[in-house]
Amino acid sequence: MQQSRNFEPGAVPVLRMPITVTRNFGVLGSPINHSQSPALHRAAISTLGIDATYTSTEVTGSELPGFIKSLDDSWTGLSLTMPLKNVIRPMLARECATSTLTGSVNTVVRRSNGWEGYNTDVWGATTAMRRQWGTDFSSAIILGAGATASSLVVSLRDLGVESLVVVARDLSRTRDIQKLCRELGIDARTALFGEVLEPADIVVSSLPSTAVLSPATLDCLNAVALFDVVYQPWPSALGQEWGRRGLESISGLHMLLWQAVRQARVFYGDSVDEPLPNEELVVTAMRAAVGL
Repeated sequence: MQQSRNFEPGAVPVLRMPITVTRNFGVLGSPINHSQSPALHRAAISTLGIDATYTSTEVTGSELPGFIKSLDDSWTGLSLTMPLKNVIRPMLARECATSTLTGSVNTVVRRSNGWEGYNTDVWGATTAMRRQWGTDFSSAIILGAGATASSLVVSLRDLGVESLVVVARDLSRTRDIQKLCRELGIDARTALFGEVLEPADIVVSSLPSTAVLSPATLDCLNAVALFDVVYQPWPSALGQEWGRRGLESISGLHMLLWQAVRQARVFYGDSVDEPLPNEELVVTAMRAAVGL
């Protein structure tokens, strides 16, 4: 306890008690019941020994503005999953360069002037693939052209990819990805599912777990490595195909882990680029929490 420095002569000093407020964090999205983010972040919070909570809340795109306004100051940071990664952007005071490039925000933190947005998906995907294969790639095939695909394209650029085929069911939906590829200096072309494709170094899938790929489509995908954002169920149809071929694949749970590590730096640390105290122990705990 400390005495107040500002009081009138003869007055009884006010004893100021230290005030601690539990910081609240959480993940928002719809659907949200499958999310592994609470397990990952609670493991980090426990290992770091900080006074914080991390919860999950079902929030749709139309509900997000009202939900954000309803949060009191104890809410310090939020993780965002689909369909909120684009919807959140107009509500931000500031966003990082990667968020602007991809049009996707998956992390927000409260600052004195409002909410600040980050994209940790790119770093998460890059780290997951680099740790698995320990090498860069020059060519890739990406399945899907939605919001997740934009982050994966930037990740592939960071891994050295110069040539990319974007596979989609509707080529009109690939325009944003093609524009992004031009900005990144990637030579990109588009193809429909089932088209015969040249072999590539890696196939990256941004498709949801509900996507159905025909045997003909699977036969057209030729690469040594597979990264599939799906992790429930695993192996996915693609993962099973790569296993049948005797080739290496990793699920999106690896990306989720590493994006959460970078997210934790923003939430509980000093900077997105500065490792957490005892970060190796934190990562070990986070891995164990999701069975990696």
